[in-house]
Amino acid sequence: MRRLSRRRTGWVVTGALGASAFTVYAIGAAASPAGPGRALGAHAAVLALLAGLTVFAVLRIRADDRRADAVLTRTGAGLWLPPGDDAGGDAETRRLRVLGVRAAGIAMLWFGVLLGTTSGLAQLDDAAEHLLVTGARTTGVVESVHDPTKGTPSMRVRFEVNGRSRTAEIVRDTGRRYRPGEEVTVVYDRDDPAHVRTVEEPNGDQHLTGLFVVPLLLALVAVPWSVVSAGNWWRRYRAVRHTGWRAATVTVVADYPVRKGRHRPDIQVRYGDGSRMVLRAAASSHGATVFHGRRNLEARVGGWGRGMVVLFPHTRLRKRPYAVPAYALSERRRAG
Repeated sequence: MRRLSRRRTGWVVTGALGASAFTVYAIGAAASPAGPGRALGAHAAVLALLAGLTVFAVLRIRADDRRADAVLTRTGAGLWLPPGDDAGGDAETRRLRVLGVRAAGIAMLWFGVLLGTTSGLAQLDDAAEHLLVTGARTTGVVESVHDPTKGTPSMRVRFEVNGRSRTAEIVRDTGRRYRPGEEVTVVYDRDDPAHVRTVEEPNGDQHLTGLFVVPLLLALVAVPWSVVSAGNWWRRYRAVRHTGWRAATVTVVADYPVRKGRHRPDIQVRYGDGSRMVLRAAASSHGATVFHGRRNLEARVGGWGRGMVVLFPHTRLRKRPYAVPAYALSERRRAG
């Protein structure tokens, strides 16, 4: 069962990364200055590969879910839960599905950020390429070269527009070395000579680029994380729907002090029949640290293996029971 859970998580991550890579590549290919007709076969082959990987991951996730259900039906949940009636009810189980839907919604929001930032960067590149094709060209001279310890390298270039001398600060993105007095080909917008670049240097707006790059990097992390979170909540919902809930008393033991290698809190569980087991809180925004120091809390436990949930009682700040995802560190030890 543990191998099935880990394999399923791996396929969830693979599917999320495949979908993200497909989106980024598709937008980049569509905005390519070479045009959609150039190297169409190569683009189609890569997109088909990424789409196929994503679909295959989804199929493997569904197959692993069915296999886990079959194994659990055959072996029962006695390794993790004592026999007994459901102590939670359908309402609390359905809330786990709501958490999964919420995580999926967050993933879609971040996916929108990914689409927007990727499209924005593609448009910036396209604007620079458009200027290279349609702009007026003239010879410029490098007046000075700037290589700051922090920030982007640049150079100041002097050139003429309609007989009038102008200067412009050109960002050096290519890494090429320049020296004062060197001649370069300047390309400028006839209607707006302040919009300028050289043949080699696109001279993109670094501030605008930064506005796109920072959320793009966040989205590249948040999309897979949110997708995995949604998949894990769905897996826990399926597990608890199969096993039901069992009443228990729990004690949260946080791993203090803060240090390198610190793990998430352990949850010591004691069931009504006297059997015990230890769970560890899974990575989630629904953490168990808030209950640290409170011993023998009445709670409910459901699920199996790496797909377990501890339902803590409500607090002053939460009017409903609080679901904490967890996984078993060992099998249940029976009393005596």
